[in-house]
Amino acid sequence: MSEFLSRIDFAWPWAWLLIFLPLIGRYLLPQEREVKEHVRVPFLPQLIDELKLNSQPVRTSRLSSLFFWLVWILLIAALARPEYLTPPQHRQKPMRDVVLILDVSGSMGKNDVPGGETRLQAVQQSVRKFVAARKTDRIGLVIFASSAWPFAPVSEDKQALQTRINQLAPGMIGEQTAIGDALGVGVKLLDGPTNKEASKLAILLTDGNDTASQLAPALAAQLAAAHHVQVHTIAFGDLNSRGDDKVDLPLMQDIARITGGKSWTAAGSGASLDSVWKEIDAITPVQVKSIGWSWHIPLFQWPLLLALVLLILLAVTRFVREKTA
Repeated sequence: MSEFLSRIDFAWPWAWLLIFLPLIGRYLLPQEREVKEHVRVPFLPQLIDELKLNSQPVRTSRLSSLFFWLVWILLIAALARPEYLTPPQHRQKPMRDVVLILDVSGSMGKNDVPGGETRLQAVQQSVRKFVAARKTDRIGLVIFASSAWPFAPVSEDKQALQTRINQLAPGMIGEQTAIGDALGVGVKLLDGPTNKEASKLAILLTDGNDTASQLAPALAAQLAAAHHVQVHTIAFGDLNSRGDDKVDLPLMQDIARITGGKSWTAAGSGASLDSVWKEIDAITPVQVKSIGWSWHIPLFQWPLLLALVLLILLAVTRFVREKTA
């Protein structure tokens, strides 16, 4: 009970000053002069005794005064708007926004991953595990090949993100690789109306080198650094490939260095890719901020109702007294 009372507050506490208003009106304001008229009644003492008028007026006056002050205090209490402050409820707010930037060029359809999977299937499987582990992060998705597209907004809806990851297919937006454009789109996605307090992280995965970007990868990396976006890079696929299919390791390392991230290589196997995602998960722990709030439940109706009950009780009492007099 004491805990309940300790959580009661008044929204308008200044209203309690009005409790002295009746006293001010009675003792400080000028009163009307009563016109005194005298009537000489010789048999007045006998009349008082017969009608028993000695004590009843005093008792009635005291009862009326008591009812008046009770009702007045209850009305002032209702005017002061009592409120019950509920115990604080806490919600965890994610403090890191992540964008996955995944290569879906035609080379990601190569079936050279141990276990009979294509490169993209191995990536999808590893990414799904990573997303499932980051329960409180806000995660978005950018895909790129000949061009770059935002494929899922930065949000906490992991189910929708997993659905989008399952929809990926090699060559779905071309055969070439636009690393610079993809990084630029990722920075733009993180710079949208997201949590301004959250740290920003992009994870770029590709199995080739830049062949189609309109925005130079080095310039895109500088843009990411200017917007405080840390970029981790993952070079995947056959590291011994030649030509356009060969991963540009120096470029991936430069992007990570410029933005304050790290660079990994996963030599074409699902197990090595899984270990990379686990390392990223380990060095970027989940960041959350606990937010607490309480609800204000109004209680003014209860003193107002009690005042009404007292007024009704006073009216009934007077009515019964007049009938029995």
